[in-house]
Amino acid sequence: MRSFASRVNLGPTVAGPSRRTLAWLAGAVALLLAARLSPRAVPFNMDELVHYHALGCATAPLARELPLIRDGCGYHDLRLPFTDTFLPLRSYVYIGSFPSLPFYPFFRLLDAPVAARVQGAVFFLLFVLLAGRLLGARASSVVLAAVVFPVFLATFLVDEGPVGLSAVLFLAALLAVRRALGTAAGLSAAWAAVAALLLFLGLWTKLLFAWWLPVAAGFALAEARRRAGSWPVALRGHRAAALAGIATLALPTALLLASTDREGRPYLAVLRFGGMEAEAGEVQAVAGRLVPYLVDASRLAPRNVTLPASALDPLPLALAAAILALGLRRSRAGTAAWAAAAALTFTLASLSRHSQWPHHFAFPLLPLVLALALALDAAGRRVRVAAALLVVLFWASLAVRWPAATFPGESSPAKDELLAFVRARGLDRGSVQLHASWGTSYIAQLFGDRERMLLYIRTATADREQLELVRDVARAHGRKVLLFSSRRWDRVQTPEVDAVLGRPQSTWRYGEWWAVEYEPVRSASPRP
Repeated sequence: MRSFASRVNLGPTVAGPSRRTLAWLAGAVALLLAARLSPRAVPFNMDELVHYHALGCATAPLARELPLIRDGCGYHDLRLPFTDTFLPLRSYVYIGSFPSLPFYPFFRLLDAPVAARVQGAVFFLLFVLLAGRLLGARASSVVLAAVVFPVFLATFLVDEGPVGLSAVLFLAALLAVRRALGTAAGLSAAWAAVAALLLFLGLWTKLLFAWWLPVAAGFALAEARRRAGSWPVALRGHRAAALAGIATLALPTALLLASTDREGRPYLAVLRFGGMEAEAGEVQAVAGRLVPYLVDASRLAPRNVTLPASALDPLPLALAAAILALGLRRSRAGTAAWAAAAALTFTLASLSRHSQWPHHFAFPLLPLVLALALALDAAGRRVRVAAALLVVLFWASLAVRWPAATFPGESSPAKDELLAFVRARGLDRGSVQLHASWGTSYIAQLFGDRERMLLYIRTATADREQLELVRDVARAHGRKVLLFSSRRWDRVQTPEVDAVLGRPQSTWRYGEWWAVEYEPVRSASPRP
């Protein structure tokens, strides 16, 4: 008698996921879990959340009732040309509000500062996917190249840039450029417009994205020449697409840069008053502040954590040099071009007096990672295995040193514990928060009770007029004042604070951080 299986057609056998797919899924889950748990080892820096300040203001309705002060809600709004209404187009003086849009799902889902770290992990995974497609390289080669310098992955997770979003927009734009050059004439202009729109979103994200524009232009020209065989043919064949791309990038960029702030200055003026341009004698000094990220791989997040030095710290640079030398020797197409793009971007980064932190160094590092990925992909399995072993060795050295890590005061774990305590106790529900020390305000602006109200006035405890402003806001809303500071007690409870806010009603201390609650005393002549 035939078996049941032989008599009944069960259809084709469905194969399960391959080992490679399972490995990548496991890696993605591990990265997301590491991002979720990262605050235990790396406390937050307030600037990880500055990109989303506009979102914090939009989700706290009472923020609109606060006075307009420096770096407060509405302070960085811009007015488009030929309009009278100020719009929340910026989160900071040179950071746009666009990052709030992709961050919003993470913000809603996790409702805690770690949302920024999880988003960074997702952006890193997208970077690997897009870079692999752009280069035609194995994803494993991209991942290995991306972790040669620990600062690269760390910058995605501890993102004070924003770097992750910028990298994804940049690579997506280059892929759109390639699609525009390889598609029919009718769709070529549309894809060019998509590429230009992505580049504009990068500029809106942060003006420093302009450091990548020459690389994007060079990529487009090289890709067009490769397909057409010569410059004249390339230019004639893609004239319509080029015009569509230029127009799509130029128009919204011009509108954004011509928008004016509350002092009547165009956004373009930030290049001058925002310190975006270095003086002639500063360029060498700025470059000198970026070079240590190449030679000292323990500087992966210096604003968050400081690790002890090690003799292994130059290993990533030596490994990268060996990989590049091997790649250039084997003449893998694109390796030299991406290395040159890294050098060009490093030069541009050195022209800004702001450049000194990992999120600045990430701009020239990204094309270098692409060059390393191409070189590794062409090098053969043995070379990749040897490189991976050296990378694991160096990351293990970081883990061994971590127990001896120290933290800057502005990013100390105590600050995170204090803010979590305030949120858990609901102390932000019935108070006006006054943040008088740098390190807490952008975090508190985004997370907490929906009715939260806060002001960041760094000099408030020594300024009676500013304290009276805070007191009057609290009285008008029937609230207490909750003062945050990391100063010594005599600089927290100053004579000015004593005169305007009175004596503390409750005091909480976490490490060097204070939260002090006051029931404001009434003034004989309150503000109108």
